[in-house]
Amino acid sequence: MPELPEVETIVRGLREALTGLRIRAVHLRNSKIVRNSPALFRRSLTGARICAVRRQGKFILIDLESARTLVIHLRMTGQLILVPERAPVDQHTHVLFDLTPEGRQLRYRDVRKFGRLEIQEPGWPLPHLTALAPDPFELSARELFLKLREKKRAIKPLLLDQNFLSGLGNIYVDESLYRSQIHPLTPANGLSEVQAGRLHRVIRRVLRQAILAKGTTVSDYRGPEGIIGGFQHFLRVYGCTGEPCRVCGTPIQKSRVGGRGTHSCPGCQSLPKLPPANQA
Repeated sequence: MPELPEVETIVRGLREALTGLRIRAVHLRNSKIVRNSPALFRRSLTGARICAVRRQGKFILIDLESARTLVIHLRMTGQLILVPERAPVDQHTHVLFDLTPEGRQLRYRDVRKFGRLEIQEPGWPLPHLTALAPDPFELSARELFLKLREKKRAIKPLLLDQNFLSGLGNIYVDESLYRSQIHPLTPANGLSEVQAGRLHRVIRRVLRQAILAKGTTVSDYRGPEGIIGGFQHFLRVYGCTGEPCRVCGTPIQKSRVGGRGTHSCPGCQSLPKLPPANQA
């Protein structure tokens, strides 16, 4: 699933290419991708001028002159690509947006068809957007520590919870915990303020590096021009099962934490011992 760096890369590319253009026509080849009625979706977008493209968590928001917003979540395999209007259309392309000036087309492509497109009407915020937590660039280290202190959940699934901290997925959580030397099962409220501060710095650093590399491509992710990301060449733990840890040499292990495949180093990420329960 595209995470914050991939979505940010897409947003930056679309912002440069689309701002100021108009959507001349909308072609729906699979209406199940759209949460609105097909008629409302087409009517809201046809002729609309694009004013801005921005990101909220893992959501892509395209603001229109009409004060409506096109909200897109790519889920597992969604792609937004800019291509020549006459380029062949494959079976996995579900929505096409003709642009003015003519010559290019924005296409939504999705092999598994899990992604969703939706029109947000003026003054009617979507519940799944209002419930989103701030992302790591919107929180200070102190604020993150105070949030962690209130939670007993294991740190790995908590960081994946978009209502706790938005933008992170499996890749960047595994990388950040490894580089912070924090075991994925560590209770969130068991982290000291020093550990939380280090985690905050590392998460931001990893995300910035991934954005500079145009994201991570391990399967389907592509930028708006169809170009793959490059951060997969800098992964230290995700997808590295059995390889020696760069720090201590211990083989990287893969386990399941909170139902998600999780990569960690048993040598560098030891699980803290919990104090014994009080005896009656």
